[in-house]
Amino acid sequence: MNILLDARNITKQYRGTSILENVSFTIYDNQIIAIVGKNGSGKSTLLKMIAGLITPDNGSFMSSKQALNIGYVPEVAPSTILFTPKEYLQHMGRIRGMAKQKLLSRINDLLILFHLEDVQDTRMTHFSKGMKQKIMIMQAMLNETDLLILDEPLSGLDLQTQNDLEETLKTLKQQGMTIILSCHETKLLEHVVDTILMIHHKEVMQTDLSVTPTTYNQLIFEISNITYIKDLLHVTEIQQQSPLANGFYEVIVHIQAQRTDHLLQQLLDKNASIKQLIPINDKEKFIQHD
Repeated sequence: MNILLDARNITKQYRGTSILENVSFTIYDNQIIAIVGKNGSGKSTLLKMIAGLITPDNGSFMSSKQALNIGYVPEVAPSTILFTPKEYLQHMGRIRGMAKQKLLSRINDLLILFHLEDVQDTRMTHFSKGMKQKIMIMQAMLNETDLLILDEPLSGLDLQTQNDLEETLKTLKQQGMTIILSCHETKLLEHVVDTILMIHHKEVMQTDLSVTPTTYNQLIFEISNITYIKDLLHVTEIQQQSPLANGFYEVIVHIQAQRTDHLLQQLLDKNASIKQLIPINDKEKFIQHD
């Protein structure tokens, strides 16, 4: 795999509140990457920084290409568009300074790719949200796009439209495109995504799902010294910590299987009480965060 984009030590604050701290990850070409995390964790902010719409306070994005063409589709599309698809795409292409013949040829190719030839002259006011979403993706691809960024592309779509869009994403990947999206939908993580970037406590953990899934364990234990576990575990591994009436804390962690035995020994040395240990797979680990 070739590196398309490197993020190094990205930090971002919003109105004095830290959103992301010293985040680093690598985006490879011809992959579909999902950014997951709880609401308000910084998914949209990270997408906008990758797209170049906002700048990080510290850190940098380094591209392997001298000119990286990025297409961006926000979560919320314009509510009322009076154009037909063909008119709208022509309008957006002219704004970007595209030559007329090249623009018309590209629009025709996109209408075929997204199976919208029959409605190219229909007013978009009559379109469903799913059809409008397709048009928004098409406008982001008018230029030859290296990286397509989609913010919650399946949000509010019915099941059939989600399935159609899923197949479209697969087709775009087969044609060599790299796609980054934020999502909450389990089906995308299970069937489409190659790499997951999980935002947790202002940090990002990157996991490649295109290789054999890593086996994780969910471990639940009680311990009196809560500060001790922060020396043993990465913050992204700690799922929950709750104070108990007896002065102890109940802690839930997700940890790679090969690290489990060593962690158990360290916890027992600190008089921790082990309550549960069950295996989970890599995708379950991330799905439980949504």
